[in-house]
Amino acid sequence: MGWGRGACAVVFKGLARTTMSLHKFIDIGVNLTDPVFRGLYRGKQKHEDDLQQVVERALRTGVEKVRLLAVKLGADTRGPQRTNPSHTVHPLTSSSSKLFMITGGNLEDSREALKLAETRDELYCTVGCHPTRCSQFEQSGGSQYLSALMELAAAHRGKVVAVGECGLDFDRLEFCPKETQLKYFEKQFELAEETRLPMFLHCRSSHQDFIDIVKRNRDRCVGGVVHSFDGTAQEAAALVDLDLFIGINGCSLKTEANIEAMKSVPTERLMIETDAPWCSVKNTHAGSKYIKTTFPTKKKWEAGHCLKDRNEPCHIIQVLEVMAAAREEDPLELANAIYSNTIKVFFSR
Repeated sequence: MGWGRGACAVVFKGLARTTMSLHKFIDIGVNLTDPVFRGLYRGKQKHEDDLQQVVERALRTGVEKVRLLAVKLGADTRGPQRTNPSHTVHPLTSSSSKLFMITGGNLEDSREALKLAETRDELYCTVGCHPTRCSQFEQSGGSQYLSALMELAAAHRGKVVAVGECGLDFDRLEFCPKETQLKYFEKQFELAEETRLPMFLHCRSSHQDFIDIVKRNRDRCVGGVVHSFDGTAQEAAALVDLDLFIGINGCSLKTEANIEAMKSVPTERLMIETDAPWCSVKNTHAGSKYIKTTFPTKKKWEAGHCLKDRNEPCHIIQVLEVMAAAREEDPLELANAIYSNTIKVFFSR
């Protein structure tokens, strides 16, 4: 099916299209390798593969780069014909200024992320192991697993831009015990030290242990971002004190307390993300009152439309609108500042 049919269906309210075209975005967290973007839900095909429609929709709505972070198990890499893997378009010199990036959730995911990144010049990826999957280190032999991650990252420096997603998640200990998470979060600083890549970090209900590990290893990494931040203003300040950046998405804007914490972060320390297909700004969220831009959305999948309850990278404009309004900052100026922050961390090396 051609793209024309889908393009005709996309109509933004008001001047959304014009407004968004003025903004530069780097979505530091979007899971485009999740099977739902292939139409697969719990292993069943519910609608056609619309990954390319999702990507094109994001490109048309001003997303300069999308980090495909936290790649999910079971994804395939069907899609457009692969470009030359050795050809890398630098974000500052590319004639196509709208680019995407991708993160791995474990070794296999990282491999799949790289394959997807190699299908388009706009795509990049990261390599690492999510805290809830760190038991895989021990299942596969800790040093062997780490070496495989190291080799993957080192061999593809043009496409691999960060180590991660790694960190701690004590909300989901049923997937990986606390002690295993602690051990292999710290081990992944070896990847950062060896590759000299920044880190894409995860911290959920584990602030003090996270801080302790980062403090011990801070001189081993060149920097990084704590994505999907939902902590307090005090916790944000502690991360900033460690010279880290803070990633904001819909899950960072659920409550008034979340919004106050976001407002406390200096502009020069902010990054922005969607974490699609999750973490949208829902109507029940405190931040929803600031949203101006909406998209044609269907409860049942239809080409050219967003799908209800499936977040997409095009929705990054909504995250920006909430952030800018709550902070009483100009949206365009805030978007440019965040873009510069992200270039500095992930694309200036």
